[in-house]
Amino acid sequence: MASYGERCQKTKLNWMLRLLSDPAFPIYISGFLDLFGVSMILPLFMSHARELGASRTMAGVLGSSYGAVQLFTSPLVGQWSDVTGRRFTLLVCLIVTACGYTMFTFASTIVFMFIFRLPLGIFKHSQNISKSYLADITTSTDQSSKMGHFNAASSIGFILGPVVGGHIAVMKDGFYLVATLSGVVFLINYVLVWFTMREESSHSLRRNYSSATSLKQMQSDEINFSSKSFWQAAKEVDWRDLWDLYLVKFLLGASVIVFRSNSSLMLVEKYQTTPVINGYITSVSGIVSALIGFVTGSIAKYYNNNAKLLLHLSILQVFTLLCLALSPNLIIFVLSLTPLSLVTTIARVAGTSLTLERGNEKEIGILMGFQQSCMSVARMLAPLIAGLIQEVSLSGPGLFGSLLSLLAVTVLVIRPQDPKLRFKIKDKKNR
Repeated sequence: MASYGERCQKTKLNWMLRLLSDPAFPIYISGFLDLFGVSMILPLFMSHARELGASRTMAGVLGSSYGAVQLFTSPLVGQWSDVTGRRFTLLVCLIVTACGYTMFTFASTIVFMFIFRLPLGIFKHSQNISKSYLADITTSTDQSSKMGHFNAASSIGFILGPVVGGHIAVMKDGFYLVATLSGVVFLINYVLVWFTMREESSHSLRRNYSSATSLKQMQSDEINFSSKSFWQAAKEVDWRDLWDLYLVKFLLGASVIVFRSNSSLMLVEKYQTTPVINGYITSVSGIVSALIGFVTGSIAKYYNNNAKLLLHLSILQVFTLLCLALSPNLIIFVLSLTPLSLVTTIARVAGTSLTLERGNEKEIGILMGFQQSCMSVARMLAPLIAGLIQEVSLSGPGLFGSLLSLLAVTVLVIRPQDPKLRFKIKDKKNR
């Protein structure tokens, strides 16, 4: 009889063999390389723009312009992938992205920064194409597991990338070295997909999503937007009963987005941090968010009341953003990021659960879609708003975010979100 250690070793070996033989495994690696390459250079953009002479507002415009292009090119790239196939579209996105990041080695003026971000805004949709491909080749029962593995692999890339990029950035011509390395990472990703990703065939498990639903179901909310669906969803929402819930969720989301959008620039100018320190701060925040994800369910179960949980999280968010804005030193700032990660991770789940409780089954798709569109607009405008506020004060975005969160708390107090309590209030009024 095999010993316990031998059985454990055999189990691990079998698990690794199953993972390596999984047709989706190359896509997991691709997702890791994708966010690894992006996160190396992403925290450096605002600082480099400032070094080239851009004002804080201009740096914010740089971030907003990229977000705006992403919002409106996403449906087009999604439709293109439905027609030409995921593999071909992903390959084009990866090679153009590789060229786009490599071009930043010539970004000697702010004008070039804007020009070189344009192809990235148009074609940097590789994460979402990969998710759509996973949905095509997996059954509905396996889809959650596959998506979870893909998100986990991508998250590891986002944790490691800022650290590597930060260490390289302190070298001579560090930004340009990081840009080159990011381009190389995406070129490696291109080669990986070329040799390992199989073309979809008529025998695959593809669901034949239309262009209107494929990426909409697979995308993250920051790029899931179309003006037509936005206004159509707005007309179908029962605003008389749900306006307060939407207002709360928008205020809470926008407050954090405004704070985070230009935070790397604030760290450099307020605390004189280096790219290395910024990289570690970004990585630590990612690790904390990932760890908190494991206890989110337990916390929600302990409260057993999503409305109360959201209220308490909102109050904590007010003070956390206030602490981040007024932190006298970097140590307090970093310590304050932990409760912010806790709030944003759990509030996302509590807010979604509350939406499911408040809305009826016919409204859920509309409610979630409109929420995603609202957050998409916020993500597009946030860098510009943060840049304008930072012209007045480096602590401004944090203070502004704290104010938005306080408004959300006020709405939650005046108009309780607990469906049972709201039903009792309505019942008393009807009497």
